[in-house]
This record gives sequence, structure tokens and C-alpha cells, in this order.
Amino acid sequence: MVRTLGGIGAVGSAKARFFHPSKNIREQWPNRHETLRVAGVLIVGEGLHRVRKKEQMCYECRIPEIDDNTIFHIVCANFKVVTGAATPFEDELTLTPVLRVPTESAEERARVAALRLDEGDITPNVRGAFVAEDIAELRREGIEVDDDNKHAPENAHTTPAAPATLFSVGEWVTPTICPRKADPNCSNRGGRWNHHAWVKIKEMNELSLFRMCFPEDWARNVVIPASNAEIEGEDLTLREFYVYLGCHFLMACFEGISDRRLWWSSKEVSIKAGAPFRLQPYMSLR
Repeated sequence: MVRTLGGIGAVGSAKARFFHPSKNIREQWPNRHETLRVAGVLIVGEGLHRVRKKEQMCYECRIPEIDDNTIFHIVCANFKVVTGAATPFEDELTLTPVLRVPTESAEERARVAALRLDEGDITPNVRGAFVAEDIAELRREGIEVDDDNKHAPENAHTTPAAPATLFSVGEWVTPTICPRKADPNCSNRGGRWNHHAWVKIKEMNELSLFRMCFPEDWARNVVIPASNAEIEGEDLTLREFYVYLGCHFLMACFEGISDRRLWWSSKEVSIKAGAPFRLQPYMSLR
């Protein structure tokens, strides 16, 4: 399938959310700009524009529904040209392969016509797979050939019965659209934090980021009181609870140490056996 090339005067369509400046699009279609497809868009030029923080080749175009002399731009890959231009852009001509259809010679056409008119028998020149001669030749070479369709002895009486279905599952079809893109409630916007700006977040260390994502109130009001009701000695504090989690996170980074008591071993660390670190300075084993 040959793509229709864009050029000045070409007409096409695209999703409204791909056009820039997006402010005019949102004002024109405030509730439909995410899913609406705009048709009849006229290409008036081509050039580099900054889209998604990088320079990209874009079509410069006019949208008939927004008649305020605004020149919009859209990334070429997001635009579908329906009616091509008389003179396509030069960069598209260099990227589009020219399809050459091979032509038959007069001799080849005459040969094919003669074969079509011939009513004689055709001699087969392709042998079928696994005919008697092939099997005999394989056996002479020492290869055992099993040419029956019986079950193997261990599977002779274990043919499973077809499972009974309690309900109809309907018809399996190949989807033609992405359900996520078709859902107007889904978007490709970047993630964000409701209570913190990225400028503040990039200055946080690992523990601060973990505490921001962890339900610390639940640990303070539920987990720690329940733990203190079961353990002996001094009560567990929030700081010690984070040390406890940190010990488990560190142990989870290493495989092959099934006995966790090795992390509190009194032996020296060895490369051949045991755990690679000792955790006594941070928390006791019990």
C-alpha cells in the first residue's frame, strides 16, 4: 500500500489532540478534543517545530472549523493525507520508494498462452511427502520410521474427554482498536504528585521518597501497636520499624541465602559461604 504524499494543497485528517497550539483546539472542542478526529484539514506548508521537547518535522495546516487565520502544526507521522498535492514535499519524495511493476516480454506472454490452450496430460515433477519409496530409503539408512497414527502405549487409555462448558463464551474476534486509546478517560499525560512539585521531589533522598509513598500513619497506628502487644522488652518505635524494613529490603537483594540467621552470624564474611553482610549493628536477630 503506497502512502499518499503530503504537499501544499493536500487535504487530510488527524486526531484533534495532535494539533498545536493546543489552546485553540481545547477552546473549539472543550469536551471532545481528546477523541475527536478533524477532517478536511488543508496543508499550507512544512517545517521544524518543537513538539514533546524535541524538534520534529511537522505539517503546517489550516483547520476549516477554526477560521481565525491560525496556522496549526502537527507531526507528519500523526497526519493522514487523504487527497495528495500536485507537488509533494521534497523530503517525502526521497523517503518514499518507487514501486516498479515488472512487465512481461512478448515471448513470455506467448508461452503462457500456449500452456493455457494445451489439453495434454501434465507429468508431475514434485513427489509427495513420505511416499513408499521415501520410507523404504529411510529404513535402508537405518532410520526407524513410525508411519501409524496410533497412540503411544503410555497414552493409549488416557485420552482426555472434552470439558463440558457451563456457559457460552461467545465468539473470539481480533480487536481492531486499542481499548485504552478508545477510552476517553485515559490519557498519556505524564505522572505527577498532588502535594509536591518536581523541583522539591528531586531534592529528596531515597528514604524521604519512600516515606512519601508509604502509608506511615497505618504503620504508626496499626502495625506498631499490634507488634508491641506481641514482643517482649521495649516497645518498637517508628524508627526501628523502618530499620526492620531496611534489613528485609537488603536481604531481598541477594539470592541463595535460605537461612536468614546467617546475616547475624558471628563468623567472618566469606566469599564462599554465608551472607555477604552482617546486620547486628542495625538490629538484633530477635
